[in-house]
Amino acid sequence: MIEQRSDDWFAARAGKITASRMHDVMTERERGEFKSGPRKGQPKPQPLALVNYAHQLAAERLTGKPRKQVKAAALAWGQTVEPAAVAAYQAETGVIVELAEFTLHPVHDFIGASPDFLVGDDGGGEIKSPESSEVHLQTLLTGLPPEHIEQIQGGLWVTGRQWWDFVSYHPDFGPDLRLYIQRVPRDDEYIARLEEACLLMEDDVQEIVSAAMARTAWNPFPAS
Repeated sequence: MIEQRSDDWFAARAGKITASRMHDVMTERERGEFKSGPRKGQPKPQPLALVNYAHQLAAERLTGKPRKQVKAAALAWGQTVEPAAVAAYQAETGVIVELAEFTLHPVHDFIGASPDFLVGDDGGGEIKSPESSEVHLQTLLTGLPPEHIEQIQGGLWVTGRQWWDFVSYHPDFGPDLRLYIQRVPRDDEYIARLEEACLLMEDDVQEIVSAAMARTAWNPFPAS
């Protein structure tokens, strides 16, 4: 099994639309053209979240290498705490989880997900171990943060499973508060919108790759 966040794991994900970035993919697109002003008739630019992710994926496909990762303190914290979160989840639910590898969508092989764990034949889960105690507290008070919905439904879509447990864990809280679990059912209507957005992103990536491939090594007069 390829360990998550290892070099092999990053390599497997390179150039793929992943569930962890589907929040960016679902960013609302600009439509149409400017109606007036100096840019009249020109298409409206897409949000930076979409543009930057499309260029990242295109670069990864052209180089065959993942984007260089900066190991931030928050990421290191999550990796350190996650085993305790898994143990706490198993103790609370009474289930034994199965660790999962990076999984490709059965139809769209340019889309994938990395579940933190799988449960039986129908379930899976996503663990968040925020370094900030305030972030965990907010989850305790208001439930699943909306910015994680795309990742969870993306995981359900890619794996074909029926439910996902969202887990938030912070070891500094007392025994009754350090673990939060919320079960999220599969939402096929939402997944249909997610698929549409991912296919549009794939079109963007292929267009960038094709444009780059059309360039020669030396062209003093590149097309505008």
